[in-house]
Amino acid sequence: MPHTEPMTCELRFTATHGDGAPETIALRAGVADGSLVRIHRGVYAQASCWARLDSRGRHVLRTRGMVAGAARDCVVSHVSAVAVHDLPRVSDEFDHAVTVIDGHRASTKTSPHLLRRPGNVPADDLGRLGELSVTGLRRTAVDVARTTGFADAVLCADAVLRRLVLPDGHRTGASVTAAVLREREALLGRLGPTTHPGGRTARRALQFASPFAENGGESLLRIVLFELGLSNVELQRGFRLADGRTARCDAFLAADGVAVEFNGFVKLTDPRMLAGRTPAEVIRDRTRRDRALCQLPEVHAVVNCEFLDLVVPARLAGLLGDADVRLDPRRVTAAAREAARRFRGDAS
Repeated sequence: MPHTEPMTCELRFTATHGDGAPETIALRAGVADGSLVRIHRGVYAQASCWARLDSRGRHVLRTRGMVAGAARDCVVSHVSAVAVHDLPRVSDEFDHAVTVIDGHRASTKTSPHLLRRPGNVPADDLGRLGELSVTGLRRTAVDVARTTGFADAVLCADAVLRRLVLPDGHRTGASVTAAVLREREALLGRLGPTTHPGGRTARRALQFASPFAENGGESLLRIVLFELGLSNVELQRGFRLADGRTARCDAFLAADGVAVEFNGFVKLTDPRMLAGRTPAEVIRDRTRRDRALCQLPEVHAVVNCEFLDLVVPARLAGLLGDADVRLDPRRVTAAAREAARRFRGDAS
């Protein structure tokens, strides 16, 4: 799904014409014959466009409909800003309710379709995407850090730091280090005291955040490695191979000499990442690179993991154990409990 599609998909409104107008009757007829879908009361979209959208895209489309109607003069925020900015989160599924900041409210108001949060958004925290007023990247990262769990906060903050510090791709050096410190301190400065609701978790997440995780999967990998007791992890560590090429690893455990690669399904399906290769050729190239890495004196093994290994940390622990990485069984058990809460909402 092109990320721009939910912002360009045409919306039609009954309020434009009036309840009994021929145009309104035609919109309802379109729902009956399957050419249109009703995404909210009085808001319609082409069924063909709706069918192409994933949960994120549909949330963005609902957001556009709500802001054009019930949420006029509000600012899109929190999880809805995450959807609009196309920032990562743990779950790919978005709720039906759109979240906004309403400067006219003194308390939160919730309905099945709209969550209004009180507050004001200063001009320097405000962004504009299409017809939407939305919290900017920094404000969105802080709002998410205050109101979600550690993992979602880190995924969002990692991506925000990456867009702010490394908009043109991976770089290192003193200027990058200084920029990371500056942006992280700016985010932390927006939090206020840790006594604020969610302040302690938010501060931990922003201090942990890094622009060197290139996507949400790599952010989640680093979180699970940390929960397994592996806190000294180098992201995007570069190695000079014997043939002169440079290879970067998603994570490197220097104490164990183990490189860890997160292999998301997108690497085998996204035409941009395939770069003209077939999925089989991608796997072949990955195998050859892993062999070349293992020929280096500082690399003992390469561990390739996938999303399910992060959902079930015992699987990742097993892969690491096969590479002679020692883990405390108590940390593996604790990581399993965190994953259960994260992915299934278990309270235990």
